Parts: sequence; structure tokens; C-alpha cells
Amino acid sequence: MAQRRYEYAPAGTLPGLLQRGRGLGAQMAAEDPAAAADLVYGCIRWDWRWNRQVDDRHLYLARLVRDLELPVGPIVDLLTGDEDTCLRATGVLELLALADSAEAREALRTHVREGEHRVAGQDVRQRRGPRGSMDPVPEQDSASPRALLSEHGGESDPGLNMLTGELERQWAAQEWCGPMHTARGLARFGPDAAGAASLLRRFWLWTPHSSERPAYLEALAAVAPVGLAEVYTECLWDCEAGARLPAVAHAPDRPHVRERLAHLRDDPIEQAEVREAAGARLAGLSSGGSEPEGADSEGELE
Repeated sequence: MAQRRYEYAPAGTLPGLLQRGRGLGAQMAAEDPAAAADLVYGCIRWDWRWNRQVDDRHLYLARLVRDLELPVGPIVDLLTGDEDTCLRATGVLELLALADSAEAREALRTHVREGEHRVAGQDVRQRRGPRGSMDPVPEQDSASPRALLSEHGGESDPGLNMLTGELERQWAAQEWCGPMHTARGLARFGPDAAGAASLLRRFWLWTPHSSERPAYLEALAAVAPVGLAEVYTECLWDCEAGARLPAVAHAPDRPHVRERLAHLRDDPIEQAEVREAAGARLAGLSSGGSEPEGADSEGELE
């Protein structure tokens, strides 16, 4: 059985941010790598994802280990744990090996030859899902008929008030699985749904489902785009490629943003679509291209 800890720390704390795969957690950890080390290792040892088929963490955690220059040894030690722990460690080590870590490569070779779970660790790349995780390809995301109606609309459009009320109910119930469908339904109303922006912000900040976070960002951009500059900037460090992609397109043109875009463009463990988008954005900025609409709007969600 996977070792899980479902009681997330508050979203404004470093443990809570790292557990959720938030970009702000990676930025804060970089300020004091030694203090953050145990938290990073803990996110590998224990599976904080509510749905390990869709919530991505391996690239985020591997990048933290590499960029904070943390020792690889504590991750290698996890290869002797149970099979789920071993698979999480293997997924991180594989990415570190792709990032040119000789220690990670050698640990994987030894594990394949001698490890207790060596069968599960062999041919790791074939086990990786579409978003870089070590888990099987997820089934199609399910949702209630009401949620699907909210997302897709049609002749029986439930209406803005019903959608806003549904999102309020989901927040009050701390219902984390599925509000992204309600958010997408609200996004169809554009600025007319601006009254729901505070709820969307809360879900973006607090959701334990990192895979749902891009939907809240997309909805915020549709209903209340002013003030998202800092959010897009943070998302350049997010664990979800679905959050990094719009961040690449819309983060404001600032020196540290250009530096991060160059990092994403050149990072061998970054997903190809993000690398390509970062390269295209930088090329546009270098040629004097216009800024994305709303990119210069200041503001934070916290």
C-alpha cells in the first residue's frame, strides 16, 4: 500500500505548498535549501497525491532535488521501501539521471540488478504516464451529469447563478474532486462570472488536486484576468504542465521571468511542449513582440 498523508498542511505554509506542488513552494524552498530538504524528501517518501493517476509530482520533486543541490542518497535509500515508495523514488531518480546525475544513474543500475522491487523498476519509461508520472495512463476523468452540463452547456444551460451556487456548495463542503468542471462552466460566461472569482481563487490556492489547478487558472483568466501577473509567474514553477504552459505564455516580461523561461527551454527533464513554448516566448520577447494581454497587471491571490 502507498504511504499517504491526506491531512495537508495549510496552503500558505512551505509544507503545504510543497505537498500541493505549488510553484511558490519551489521558490520558497530555494531561499533556504537546507531547511527545505527534509520536506522535499518527505514528499517523495509519502504519497501526498489524492489521485496518483492524474496528480503530477515526479518532475516537480526531481527538479527540487536537482536545483536545490540536495543529496541523492536519501532518495536511493527509499528504493528498499515498499513497492509504491520504491516506484516514487525510481521516478525521481530516473529524471535526475536524465539531468546528468551520475549517482542517480548508478543507483538505478544497481537497483535493476539487485533491488527487491527490481521487476517493478525495470524499463521505467514504459511505465510513465502521459504527464511524466510513474503511474498508469489515467482513465477518462469522470464527472456527474450536472458537472458535465456545467462544463459543456447547451440548450439546457443551468445558468450562471446555478453554477456559482454549485461552486459555493463545493467550497463549503470542502469537495475537492470535480469543482474544476464547475469552474470550466463558469469560464464560458467570461466577465459576467466575475462574482465567482474569489471562489475560484480559493480553490486554486487550497486544492489538494494539482491536476485541477490549471482549470481554476483558466477560469480566472476568463472571468477576472486583471491581477494574475504574480499567479502566472508562480506557475512557471508549478508541478502541472497544464499550469506551466499558460504561465509561459502570459507571465509578465521581467528579468527573473526571462531567466525562468530560459531554464524551462533548456531543461532536459522538462516536457517537450513546455520547452517549445518557452523557447517561442523568449524568441518573441527578444524580437520585441507585444506582451500578452493583462501580463502587466499586478496582484496576487494570497
